[in-house]
Amino acid sequence: MITIINKVELEADNNLLYTEIAYTTNHDIINYINIDFDNSLGKFVGENRTNLELGNVNLCPFFEKVSFVYQARTLVSSLEGRELKEITNLNQL
Repeated sequence: MITIINKVELEADNNLLYTEIAYTTNHDIINYINIDFDNSLGKFVGENRTNLELGNVNLCPFFEKVSFVYQARTLVSSLEGRELKEITNLNQL
């Protein structure tokens, strides 16, 4: 199975922008990316879920420290219609 790697950024209107930037089939890379995501943006969202939903907090404080994160959770069976490079090593990101 092919996993799409997304770059997650904050847009000017405080919405998250997910951009497909590459793909991989390497489970070590997928796990590394998703653990990093879970320990960064995922943790921030989890800790602030209620206040985010109520509008008391937004994502700006997180993205003031980190300009983007990667996520690798979209599984596809084909890359048809996508022009993405394959990542075989984390240094390629």
